[in-house]
Amino acid sequence: MYYDSLGNDQYKVTFEVYRDCSPGTAGYDDPLHYTVFYANGTFFGEFFIQLPQPDTLPLIYDDPCVTPPDDVCIERAIYVDTITMPMTADGYYITYQRCCWSNSIINIQNPGSWGLTITTEVPGSNQINQHNNCARFDEYPPIVLCSNNTLVFDHGATDPDGDSLAYSICTPLTISNTDPGSPDPSPDLPAPYAGTPWDVGFSLAQPFGAGATASIDPVTGIMSITPSQIGTYVMAICVEEWRNGQLINVKSRTFGYNVLICEEELPVLVDILGSQFVVEDCGSAGFILSREDSTDALDIQILIEGTATPGSDYNALPTTITMPANVGTDTIAVTPYLDNILEGNETVILSAIIEIPCEGTFDTVSTTITIQDYIAMGISYVDSINVCDEDEEFALLSCEVVNGVEPYYYNWAPWNSSDNELAIPTNQLVPNQNPVALEVFDACGKAIYGNFIVYNQCPIVAPNVITSNNDEINDQFIIANLEDYDRVHVIIFNRWGQIVWENEDYQNEWSGKNMNGDELSEGVYTYLATPESDKYDYNDAEKARYTAHGYVHIVR
Repeated sequence: MYYDSLGNDQYKVTFEVYRDCSPGTAGYDDPLHYTVFYANGTFFGEFFIQLPQPDTLPLIYDDPCVTPPDDVCIERAIYVDTITMPMTADGYYITYQRCCWSNSIINIQNPGSWGLTITTEVPGSNQINQHNNCARFDEYPPIVLCSNNTLVFDHGATDPDGDSLAYSICTPLTISNTDPGSPDPSPDLPAPYAGTPWDVGFSLAQPFGAGATASIDPVTGIMSITPSQIGTYVMAICVEEWRNGQLINVKSRTFGYNVLICEEELPVLVDILGSQFVVEDCGSAGFILSREDSTDALDIQILIEGTATPGSDYNALPTTITMPANVGTDTIAVTPYLDNILEGNETVILSAIIEIPCEGTFDTVSTTITIQDYIAMGISYVDSINVCDEDEEFALLSCEVVNGVEPYYYNWAPWNSSDNELAIPTNQLVPNQNPVALEVFDACGKAIYGNFIVYNQCPIVAPNVITSNNDEINDQFIIANLEDYDRVHVIIFNRWGQIVWENEDYQNEWSGKNMNGDELSEGVYTYLATPESDKYDYNDAEKARYTAHGYVHIVR
């Protein structure tokens, strides 16, 4: 069971119900009814859904030489409903209950006397401040397992909200006070719900009994099962939804597994060429098909499934291939496309279906490639700094790059550095502006750019005497380091504080004259020289450092 928020407190609720459709077994509920409770167990409402058209699921065996028994039949019906649940502080939970399990199940006590409870939570405003979308499993589990063979299956789920998911094997929930004579309680019963009792020799740690193994990766949902005893089993997989470090929902999927005797030899194996994970527009991955017996040509049907869309998320793949005689391997390349849509991980599941000598049977082997979103790189840096070559400093530049695909490759021009930092000796700088360009590539070959300016600007220094007697020696008011700035604003004051000469873009031309070109009398004057830059904004401390003021004595 899972639900989707449609907005305005409306939810679409979906139930996927599987049943044994062999002769003599119970049919589907028509209508299916379920119950919504407030978080404290108080009844909220009971709802009914008419039976949709069921579909019969294909039975895929590990070994095509095993002829499936005539009475193995599994159907699936997908019930969908839309209901209104106003946001509350503590939320709700939805429950569907049904009795009874088939008596052929061997790992629970008296299976015909126990019912099934499927429930999930709808968090309220105390947990999250928005309507939630429930996680849903991506694929239905295999119906048939082979005894003494290991099956690895992806029980992974998708959460539309991007919540973190954690997986575990859990005990199937049952109906409290089950009455086989009333298999469909109306309304359903509120929590708490008990676990279905395991039969002797079975437990949560060993749901398939002694000598069998079952484990699941809590992060990926990848489950490994090695059953040893043939029969029919029930097991549940729980998925937790975590948001911002808070658990907001726990739900389970309960499923029946048929364990049969199968042969181990497979005519074709499917594996991953390279990494299982590939990033959009960042190289390719591949499925490699291999076989030991290449005596004859082999036709292979290719079934492509998964959450990624062929032709949109990646290149179209063939539906059939032929491996010629004496050829043992073939490769199908998957090239993901960049769509600039954050969709989360998407899967490409390739199944190779091969007709084998066993009459009327096929062998199917599958594996999965995961396509990850490419998130464009971002770069942050301080685009300009100020240094002085007279201080024998280093100009230190750095940047921080995020997203893309590591490792990153840095190219500083016209300097050489392969790191995210660059240290330039100031004695190698020209006065004033020194442009530096940065180009960063990630492992996908995509680039992002940065532009810096290093300002080589030393404090200006002015003389305290000029001898403006036209002997070409010390005739002008020469300010040192003038070339380090775009402009220097110079003002000359007389002893009464009056401006006698001014130039906003001083070029070392003042020779002791006033603004009219008349020679000023000998004596002491005051100057104020303020550097300016088109791009670099001086803070107060820098203005105090770089502004020059003092006295200049005109001597003739």
